[in-house]
Amino acid sequence: MSLTTKSIFLVLLGFLLCFTARAQDESLLKGRVLAESYCGTCHAYPAPSLLPKTIWRKQVLPQMAAMMGIKTAQDSLGVYENKSEEEIAISKKLGVYPGSNMISVEDFQAIVDFYGAEAPKELAAQKAKEAPDPLQKFTAEKLFIEGIQSPKTSLVAINEETSELFIADATTNQLYVKVPSDELYTLPQASSPAVALIKKAPKVYNFISIGSIAPSDLSQGAIFEMNLNSDSWTQVLDDLPRPVFGIWEDLEQDGKPDLLLCNYGHHGGNISIYPDGNLSSNPIQLGGAGARKLEVVDLNLDGKLDIVALFSQGNERISVFYNQGNGEFQAEKILMRFSPVMGSSYFELQDLNADGELDILYSNGDNWDYSSVPKPYHGYRIYENKGNDKFEEAWFYPQYGAVKAMAVDFDADGDLDLATIAFYDELQNPKHQFLLFENIGNMTFKPKYMPEAALGKWMTMDVGDLDGDGDQDIVLGSYLHNTLEYTKLVIQGINELPNVLILKNGKND
Repeated sequence: MSLTTKSIFLVLLGFLLCFTARAQDESLLKGRVLAESYCGTCHAYPAPSLLPKTIWRKQVLPQMAAMMGIKTAQDSLGVYENKSEEEIAISKKLGVYPGSNMISVEDFQAIVDFYGAEAPKELAAQKAKEAPDPLQKFTAEKLFIEGIQSPKTSLVAINEETSELFIADATTNQLYVKVPSDELYTLPQASSPAVALIKKAPKVYNFISIGSIAPSDLSQGAIFEMNLNSDSWTQVLDDLPRPVFGIWEDLEQDGKPDLLLCNYGHHGGNISIYPDGNLSSNPIQLGGAGARKLEVVDLNLDGKLDIVALFSQGNERISVFYNQGNGEFQAEKILMRFSPVMGSSYFELQDLNADGELDILYSNGDNWDYSSVPKPYHGYRIYENKGNDKFEEAWFYPQYGAVKAMAVDFDADGDLDLATIAFYDELQNPKHQFLLFENIGNMTFKPKYMPEAALGKWMTMDVGDLDGDGDQDIVLGSYLHNTLEYTKLVIQGINELPNVLILKNGKND
């Protein structure tokens, strides 16, 4: 080859490589634009960096394809397999899996190529965090329920009015109460696992029965009422789509409390409000699927009680519904929006820096989804209130599988400390599944642990003065989802697995 011919060849090769690179860049840009456009219609756009390539390709994107009406994906996943005719009918009514394509196969492939090119091979480990010190002033008491070898505790709730502890087991749907004398009594059985206790009036309580802990679009949840004044137990509401939280509040401030329920659902769900507690009325419905928890507070200081709520299940967010009076609410305003793989699990409104403004205490670590992989962004966060519905992250403690953080002044020093549990992890460090963070001031919290936290896998937690001595105790409920989790604990030498761990605060002893 002559010098001239070789030079021409190299120039043409350079043009070809540039053209190919440009074509690849344009293809990836197209994939990104399509992802932002289509994904953003249902939830926050998830950046490729949030998950490894294989998880996107094998688990998440095939589910997205099915929900975009691509029939080959629906057939491959068997979206209607192992579902009853009733649930299939509900799914079709909700339009979960459209009968026709919402996107062309070619465009969806561009999205797949974009995530395949941009996603990491694996996620980075969580950032280094402060190692916890041993927790002082607390003693651990193990509570066993006879006949239950592998605990599935779906509820622990401290009733400070009577110094009693309510417990629910998800295997038997049985309810129990531990009285001050430490005797354990059996209560009537619920129709499905009880997951929440609501105080309605003095010595009158409602239990929320979820229907199905596993994802389901069936409305099998129920509300039961226990009246200690008349020693009665009745079911007062049923056919609810997986209710998980509730509260009685007088939204209209007319002396007639309203019942507010978070129906988590699956593809459907909502916040339901029963005005004046009329459970036979058609409820006011707000939000949508994934309603996890709510709080009632006058957020805009206009004299009316507003609703601030956490939604999970895809469109993860914290929203506010401003009360306009007469049962009307201003359209949902999103305070915080999270990625659909964030794993939002719990929140509280608390003034954590004593500036007179309510901050957001937030937990994310739910890993029971299509992207089950250890995620460096799981953990506990505080979003500081900056005014005008603006919140900024002020504190983060990484924790795989974080499920709940509750703020209470455990050491009675005038500021709020944090009690936390992690559940959706792989038991890498079981002693740290429960942590208590002491408030040092200036949004600084020092973690502390108890060795007894290694005795179970804690999905439920409550705080309150259980023994009536004036300080705050902590109760943890163990839930072993499968045989593997049970085996991991047994291998570690734990011969007896407590259903409940009671952490008694010795501050006032």
